[in-house]
Amino acid sequence: MKIRLILIFVVAALLCPVFAEAQAQQGTITVTGTVVDERGEPLPGAFVLVPGTTNGTSTDADGKFSINVSAGGSLEVQFMGYETKKVSVPKERRNISVSLSPDRNLTLNEAVTIAYGSVRKQDLTGSVTNVKMADVKDAPVLSVDQALQGRIAGTDIMTTSGEPGAATSIRIRGTRSIIASNEPLIVVDGVMDAVSDLGDLNSADIESISVLKDASSTAIYGSRGSNGVIIVTTRQGSTGSKPRITFKAEAGISQLPKKLDLMNASEFAQYRNDIALFQSSNTDAVPGASPSEYPYPDPLSYGQGTDWIGAIMRTAAYQNYNLSLSGGNKEASYYASLGYNDTEGIVKNSGQTRYTGRINLDRQLFKWMKVGYKGSYTYRSQDKLLANIGGTSTRSAMYLSPLLKKTDYYITDDEDNVTTTYNPPTALIAMRTNYVTRLSANHSVYVEIEPVKDLKLRSGNSYYSYQQHGFTYNPSTLPAKNPGEGGDATRNERDDMTLSSENTITYALKKKGHRFDVLGGFTAYRFKSDRLAISGSGYMVDDVKWNNMGGVTDKNTLSPSSASVSTTKMSFLARANYNYKSRYYITVTGRADGASNFAANNKWGFFPSAALKWNVKKENFLKHASWIDELSLRLSAGRTGNDAVDAYRSLEMLSTTSKGYIFGGSQAAAYFRGQLPSPDLTWEKTDLYNVATDMSFFNSRLNVTAEAYVSKTRDLLMEVQVASQTGFNSHFVNLGNTSNHGVELSIESRNIVRKGFTWTTNLTLSHNRQNVDNIGTSEYVSVADSGGNNPFMMHGFVKGYPLNALWGFRYAGVWHNTEEFKRNEVTHAYTSSSVITPDKYDINLGTPRYYDINNDGTLDQKDLVYLGNADPWLYGGVQNTFTFGDFRLGVYVAYSFGGKIYNYSELFMAGGNTTNQYRYMVNSWHPVRNPDSDYPRAGGTMSKDVPSDRMVYDASYVRLKNVSLGYTLDMSKKVKWLKDITFNLSGENLLLWKKYNGFDPDVSSSGSESTLRRLDMGAYPKARTIVFSVQFRY
Repeated sequence: MKIRLILIFVVAALLCPVFAEAQAQQGTITVTGTVVDERGEPLPGAFVLVPGTTNGTSTDADGKFSINVSAGGSLEVQFMGYETKKVSVPKERRNISVSLSPDRNLTLNEAVTIAYGSVRKQDLTGSVTNVKMADVKDAPVLSVDQALQGRIAGTDIMTTSGEPGAATSIRIRGTRSIIASNEPLIVVDGVMDAVSDLGDLNSADIESISVLKDASSTAIYGSRGSNGVIIVTTRQGSTGSKPRITFKAEAGISQLPKKLDLMNASEFAQYRNDIALFQSSNTDAVPGASPSEYPYPDPLSYGQGTDWIGAIMRTAAYQNYNLSLSGGNKEASYYASLGYNDTEGIVKNSGQTRYTGRINLDRQLFKWMKVGYKGSYTYRSQDKLLANIGGTSTRSAMYLSPLLKKTDYYITDDEDNVTTTYNPPTALIAMRTNYVTRLSANHSVYVEIEPVKDLKLRSGNSYYSYQQHGFTYNPSTLPAKNPGEGGDATRNERDDMTLSSENTITYALKKKGHRFDVLGGFTAYRFKSDRLAISGSGYMVDDVKWNNMGGVTDKNTLSPSSASVSTTKMSFLARANYNYKSRYYITVTGRADGASNFAANNKWGFFPSAALKWNVKKENFLKHASWIDELSLRLSAGRTGNDAVDAYRSLEMLSTTSKGYIFGGSQAAAYFRGQLPSPDLTWEKTDLYNVATDMSFFNSRLNVTAEAYVSKTRDLLMEVQVASQTGFNSHFVNLGNTSNHGVELSIESRNIVRKGFTWTTNLTLSHNRQNVDNIGTSEYVSVADSGGNNPFMMHGFVKGYPLNALWGFRYAGVWHNTEEFKRNEVTHAYTSSSVITPDKYDINLGTPRYYDINNDGTLDQKDLVYLGNADPWLYGGVQNTFTFGDFRLGVYVAYSFGGKIYNYSELFMAGGNTTNQYRYMVNSWHPVRNPDSDYPRAGGTMSKDVPSDRMVYDASYVRLKNVSLGYTLDMSKKVKWLKDITFNLSGENLLLWKKYNGFDPDVSSSGSESTLRRLDMGAYPKARTIVFSVQFRY
């Protein structure tokens, strides 16, 4: 018995390994599969793990994986931004597909760049908007801000003109200052003033853009934060990643979308005939006048005539190329890029060429030390507009008679038969030279030390240089030049240098639901600018141009000037954040700024802020509301400043003049006081108050942010009158007050999310009202007047009215008959721009009349009335993005409703004998053809230089701003060295629906720095651009 048991045991021991191996082979299987997202797209780099073990793998570029696992076991699949998913391994199947859903907290955990750091979106207490770069990366624009119009709630963006290289005007939550700048602060990679404007940046280099709007987010920038802050973060490599090369080439064309509705030659010939007859003393002869008595006996024979705007326009070429290299190892990362852009303007011989280069390096030297370098280079050469399209010159393209030929160099006035030579715009474009080059370079280095956990010290130091060179030459061969007059030249030089140092220390502490982090810092800033300008006339050798400015025949024509400006600033800053279990938040900031450009009595200013946030979703009473992902309330208040005033505004200045004649080889020079001192000049201060709610629903399918704000600005820098015995007319003081209030709404929705198809929508709505609360003892401050010897205010500041108020006279039609003149002798309801006596009634029929507000029979400043606000009542944009398979379609519409705009060209056309007219003037008053018309008669000189609501239009528009269609071809399965190829077709400014009869109501000819908005002084029209691109990723 014992022997039998021993034999059984031995046999069992011998066979055990065999059974064990067979059992192991039977229980462990190899499972392959694919990890995809909610649309069915593969997710490369997803982690596939066996729970409770160290066994794991990651998916390849096609989202595929292979792993050994026990039959009937389970796998855990993880991917950043998506919810972790556990799946059971079927016994009967060894190939599976795993679909991951986006993490409902994805948007809440999104990192948002703020001043001196970043935070999770769910921890954000201030008003900050992150721009979705994927929506704008294919827009064919020179500057990224041109693509952002309407995409950021509360931010009104417009170009000063459509000219390539033109500046962009940005207003964040309204205009505040009257004299100082209203442009926001731009911070690039943590460096203030690292660019002259956003046109210095290559859009392909931008990783993210954050816009800071309320005091909680901007007050830490102190005196630089009152107009909002735009923070740009450029791309950088990833540690531990293989080298990646991206090359993108774009080519396209630009055209004028639509011409102005102006008279053709036949219509203008009839108009000129009417002028001639109205200027005749025998008005009774008008109906029966012989055609031979007209200047143009057969108007129809002239046909279309010369289209002067068309004569200077062209189909312009667009090309853009970008090459980038990025990657890294465990300790370092790198990003380098080169860019070239050549944008021709739609006006001949205009355009801009830009070269950009960038290198970003980061390295972890030690576990406790990180260093980095960021360098950028931009060169821009801009061929500026050579001939005016409109504006204040009646020799501009839109004003010229279509009866003139392109080869005509003279204009004849039928009234006095005087012939004047002039320079046609076609000749100016062909013969003039006017271009500007800009060179900017920025170098910044940083070192970050973490001596103990959660304590970081960071020092960033940068050097920025900017050079601008302008050259203009008008040759002696221009048609209007006199024999022997020679050419005239202008040369402008500018050299700026900025040194800055940003030093911060941060500490974070988290314990038992309490999280506390603090930041302290010191910054120093030094700016220096040297400028030189010189102009002269009488250059006899045109080929030399501006290269021998001293070579003039008469030294009295030589006019040099120079200036040097230097400012120094330093600041101390602090911020403290606290939250309890991500439920209750408080943020407090403070900054003390000192600046040399303010008076000795007010060198320093302090700018505090505070914010509160309550995450209601974290409360127990909403614990089971699974359809709510976030519900937060935010409150903030604080003070910011505006230091954008001249460096020496507060000081007494000494000026010189040397404009006398040269006697005996010398010229007398005079020195005199040029400016009164303002020893108490101080910062403009803005107090901002903000209330907001952030909401997210249905697994982040619907995200809503609604905000309301009020800002009050005081101590506005203004120029006031002083006693004449001082020898001056005015000096600068802090006096005015303005205010802004508004609401904003941002909605993001994922409408359809299916395998192979998605549809998302982003909508912004913004409403802002700004007001002049105080301008001292002045009744008004005019900032834009009409022309002529007796100018009237068209744009100006009046207490109780909007900052961008339009002013003018109320148009009352025309004088249709003498009976109207006689009735007005009793009623005094109307008046004309000049006095009309009873014996002149009959020869002034058809001339314009205006409401006489004070019934004194005279048209003057007292009859000016408020004609509307140039700012829109509502503005924003809507982006719809569709993906279907490997295709991506983006459609973006920008809109602006409300607001008024003057058509200045009508003011300069009014009463003109030789200037062309808008076509509606074919219906102008005529005693036979149009006796009931209220358009002024042809050549009605009584309307000249008189601004009225007849020239004011609704500035509303809806613009199909961008449509982009792309297709990505996956090449990774075919070749190892190429990841994918993306083809894209994009159109910019495709359609415009408007009521304005000018080119475009979305324009600001007054420049980016001006308070005025929607001022159209014959601005360069925006082009319609269509571009095709191809991108290779290696």
